[in-house]
Amino acid sequence: MGAGRGAGGHGTGGRTLPVRGTGRTLGATAGEAARAGERTWLRWMLLFFAAGVFESMGFGHLGAFTPLYLGELGVPAAHVPLWTGLLGAIGWVVGIPMIPLWGVWAETVSRKFVVVRSAYVEALLFGLAAMAPNVWVLAGARLLSGLVVGNTGVMFAMQTDVTPRHRLGGAVALISAASPVGMAVGPLLGAFVIGAWGVRALLGIDAGLSLLSGLALTLWLHDRRPRLAAQGSTWEHVRRALGTIATTPGVPPLFALSFAGSFGTTATASFLPILVARLYRGPHVATAIGAVLTASGVVLALATPLWGRVGDRLGYVRALRLAAAAIAVTMAAQALAPSVLALGAARVVQAAFQGGVGALTTTLLALRVPAERRASVLNFSLLPMQMSWFLGPLVGAAVASVSLTATWWMAFVPSAAAFFMAGLAGGRTVGAASAGAADAPAPLP
Repeated sequence: MGAGRGAGGHGTGGRTLPVRGTGRTLGATAGEAARAGERTWLRWMLLFFAAGVFESMGFGHLGAFTPLYLGELGVPAAHVPLWTGLLGAIGWVVGIPMIPLWGVWAETVSRKFVVVRSAYVEALLFGLAAMAPNVWVLAGARLLSGLVVGNTGVMFAMQTDVTPRHRLGGAVALISAASPVGMAVGPLLGAFVIGAWGVRALLGIDAGLSLLSGLALTLWLHDRRPRLAAQGSTWEHVRRALGTIATTPGVPPLFALSFAGSFGTTATASFLPILVARLYRGPHVATAIGAVLTASGVVLALATPLWGRVGDRLGYVRALRLAAAAIAVTMAAQALAPSVLALGAARVVQAAFQGGVGALTTTLLALRVPAERRASVLNFSLLPMQMSWFLGPLVGAAVASVSLTATWWMAFVPSAAAFFMAGLAGGRTVGAASAGAADAPAPLP
């Protein structure tokens, strides 16, 4: 206790004490340490934010402009929907089995490695895609995307270690905003680059930004060994976490709801550029695609944080059912859209409610799970959505090969099912305001 007071400049009567052999004083040393800590958490926060923006921009470009790129690679127009779906799903063949492992390796081997390898794999992926001579090489590049997953949660853990408690909420919020910000601005910026230099140049720029991100993380991010060495094998840790999920009351239904709620949106996302191109009448197809995706991305980024307040006032289950019902309606509206303007308007409305499904489901999970089990369950809380990111494009490709608009009618079904699942999965929860201090949910990253 005495050492702590002295380090803080108190308990010494305001005096500075000499540090033997250094020519410096204790007060100066403590002040320098505080300033160094301030620089560290700010630097890491900005690094993680930039890495997230570059990552989401790059993958957003792949999602938005793959249909256009397939035409350049010689894929017949009739086969573009099928290849679009396959390319959107192929990375998850590798990614899904790896998801549980990265978190374990981050704690038992190196957090820095888990974060940095994502940036370097992205640089390789985008560079290979930019130079692809045919669709098979592009497929190989997209397969590498499965080695990118698993970095975001580790970033949050590292940021938490160095951030002052009163700054943690803002730091986590900024890092969380990186993905929607990248998805919001990426498509429109990409459209301008494509108009000037083409898709290959855009992917080359994404590769360069990812490489820059990797170098910056390598230079300014330093690793910290975990406080406690992990006991048991990697797979033992994975099995324990999955067992907790399966046996915690109320959690399996919410995982099913999370899958259903995101399946419809992911099943249609890969094919939205194709539908925009089909409805658009004019020479600037890439700009039209970018405008629709950017508008919906901006609304998603702005609306998602507001759903927490809606849940607080309306009730989390009721708000979740509202969001799921609205998404189902917008799926039908997009299937019936007669123009790009109508399609874009329906997509923007979908985006306004889409963020609510993930945010409210996560909140309900945090409220349903006992405090001692909360961390292990929330660590896997994105797995249902990631499964939908794999299966959605595959099912969407099969449906789109028969009828493009039928993909949206198909997506209506799981979106409507999520509405009913919300009622079944709600059960009895403890609101944040009325929860006991010991069991009140911690701020969610």
